[in-house]
Amino acid sequence: MKKLTFYVLLTDEKFIIMFNTMKTFLYCLAFVVVLSCKNEGPEIVTQPDTVLDEYQDWYTLKAPVDRQIAGVWGDYDKTVLISTMFQIFRTTDHGKHWEQVYEQKTGMFGIVQFQDTLFTMNGLSTQSKMGDQQQILTNADNFSVDDGKTWHRYVARNPILGGIPEFESKDKFRVNPIAGPGALTYEINRVFLDGPNATTGVFETPGVITSTGRRIDLPQLHQLQSLFLDDQQRLYITGSDAVCSNAKSGVFNFCNSKAGRGVVYISKRPLL
Repeated sequence: MKKLTFYVLLTDEKFIIMFNTMKTFLYCLAFVVVLSCKNEGPEIVTQPDTVLDEYQDWYTLKAPVDRQIAGVWGDYDKTVLISTMFQIFRTTDHGKHWEQVYEQKTGMFGIVQFQDTLFTMNGLSTQSKMGDQQQILTNADNFSVDDGKTWHRYVARNPILGGIPEFESKDKFRVNPIAGPGALTYEINRVFLDGPNATTGVFETPGVITSTGRRIDLPQLHQLQSLFLDDQQRLYITGSDAVCSNAKSGVFNFCNSKAGRGVVYISKRPLL
């Protein structure tokens, strides 16, 4: 490499630096730029989650694993349990931290409370009668007496916790529709894409509809699974990650996950 020399001339109280090898200077400058780029490293671009932690009328909880949420139980201000089919997770701080409290190979469609005990249910039955449908949880297989912290195998045979009850029976655990205050009911709204009169085919689930005909849409589109009301009559809606394509188009994908990372919506007040 050529020796770099320069001369300093004083003219009108300004310094003028003259390089005898301009080519060498340009090489050095380029080398410094390259080193600077390497030190900074590649730019990392991250996409924000499209499902917000809170909306005007809703809180949300997001599953800690990339699985859809099948069922929910609890109180948003105290303890919430979710089932991702094969795992039960528990949070006491609004979903900031989750603890896996149970796992098994048999699917668990939800968690229910009977008297002072919690149960996981491994059956989901759809009943129909004279045009009415309802989905109920059946067959208890685990129980907890400490607010979902620990679980044990359930081996007793209480008829209410096993088998499929009669359609009109009140001793059942409905997840869709569910009974609200008085005669009010909430049901997952299925909107068929083949037209307003269609009752079969491809459909979307934009939210819930009440027995009075009130339609309550969620901020985003999800594949909704089940419903729950807590002691304050706040509505919990479980489902998949937000859906970023139209089901009728044949092109389908979730917005923030591959397998549909589950979401629970919790109403901030009773939806009467």
